Amino acid sequence: MKKKIIAIIVAIVLIIPVSRGWYEFLLDNFFDAELASSTQLKFRKISDTEVEVVGYDSYLHGSITIPEKIRIGLYEYKVASIGVEVFSGCSSLTSIKIPEGVTSIKSSAFLGCSSLTSIDIPESLTSIGIYAFWGCSSLTSIKIPEGVTSIGKWAFDGCSALTSINIPDGVTSIGSYAFEGCSSLTSINIPEGVTSIGEEAFWGCSSLTSIKIPKSVTSIGYKAFYGCSNLEIVIDNSENNVKVGELAFEGCKSVKWLK
Repeated sequence: MKKKIIAIIVAIVLIIPVSRGWYEFLLDNFFDAELASSTQLKFRKISDTEVEVVGYDSYLHGSITIPEKIRIGLYEYKVASIGVEVFSGCSSLTSIKIPEGVTSIKSSAFLGCSSLTSIDIPESLTSIGIYAFWGCSSLTSIKIPEGVTSIGKWAFDGCSALTSINIPDGVTSIGSYAFEGCSSLTSINIPEGVTSIGEEAFWGCSSLTSIKIPKSVTSIGYKAFYGCSNLEIVIDNSENNVKVGELAFEGCKSVKWLK
């Protein structure tokens, strides 16, 4: 019944000239995500020009492409973010393409998507929330765009098939547990500009063989590289200002300090 009422309201709006303000009032008070669905996805209006992905139909599976824009009634809206827990637990999702214009992947957005093997992330992205890709155990590679400045806690925790990742120059902090349990990770770069590496950030990354920490890093958290048994780590401490948490390098193959 509710859907019929909303459909009637939208139909009236389409045939009767109304001001944008009145139209916006109708959207704000009667907007239903299902009216703005695009095949398997659902959206929520977050501003006068933008929407956020907030859900999906229960039969979603395989590959999916998120549209760059959607139309609701008279107006077109840009897809700007992937909402909290949107695809959480969607074990049938294998790949996804996120369009240019999306700036945020919010917390737990892809948590537990165990069949996800690839994801196309746009250059417009600026933030990756906590738990964003937690437990995506089939994900083998991911490219983080230049605009991202921080990687949230637990962002890639448990991505056991992830073999390599490139962290862009704009990143200044790597959150605690960000890559914990990435046991297949063989290479990672930490760019100049990163100032802190959170606790247990690379805990158990047993396939890592070498890594150089730049002089911009001033803080390395508790157990940051704990259990990285094959890792030879080089730390640029030429400015003598690096603070290291307990057991940060416990179990690493070697640690070399550059003065």
